[in-house]
Amino acid sequence: MTKFRPAHFDHPNPSSPSANPTADAPNFSPWRSFPALLRLGLTAALGLTADLATKQWAIKTIGNPDIINPLDPDTTLKPVVLIENYLQFNTIHNTGAVAGFAAGKTAFLILASLAALAFLLWLFAHSSPQQGLFHFGLGMLFAGALGNMYDRVFNHGKVIDFIEVNLHFWPANPWPTFNLADVLLCTGVGLLLLTLLSRSKPHSV
Repeated sequence: MTKFRPAHFDHPNPSSPSANPTADAPNFSPWRSFPALLRLGLTAALGLTADLATKQWAIKTIGNPDIINPLDPDTTLKPVVLIENYLQFNTIHNTGAVAGFAAGKTAFLILASLAALAFLLWLFAHSSPQQGLFHFGLGMLFAGALGNMYDRVFNHGKVIDFIEVNLHFWPANPWPTFNLADVLLCTGVGLLLLTLLSRSKPHSV
């Protein structure tokens, strides 16, 4: 009679990849994967460039809210209306985070951004080189965090917001004014959640 032997008493072949996961460790490190680094770095660079460029465009085209003089028409803001009563570009300066949270606490917000960037690096380091969607999401989050932190450091703690949306129902009546960095942050979070949800789905047998 053949005796039953529990699976945990079976000793795997030491040369097997499953028995020696460090044998192929470089294949599982995103830092040593050029495609993974390219997805992260290029997405972050393009997103940051686009964010800073659109902010400068808003200041030059619409105006700087810090130098408004009611007696000088050249200093008044010139909003760009895309959809009447629904969507327009109009510059404001935000000294806080989302919806003005922690307004005026520049040092705290910069430290929070640095902590968030460190956490994003940790997430990348613990990801798989094959998680393309996850890396794109991380790149967007890097771009958004760096874009708003750049404003806080080099614009006296004031982030340039210029996208105004009013859908005429709560909570978007109107939605707090935002910028491209905020769009990248929200999209990046969405991609990360999508990746996590897709990985948590049970596989069919």
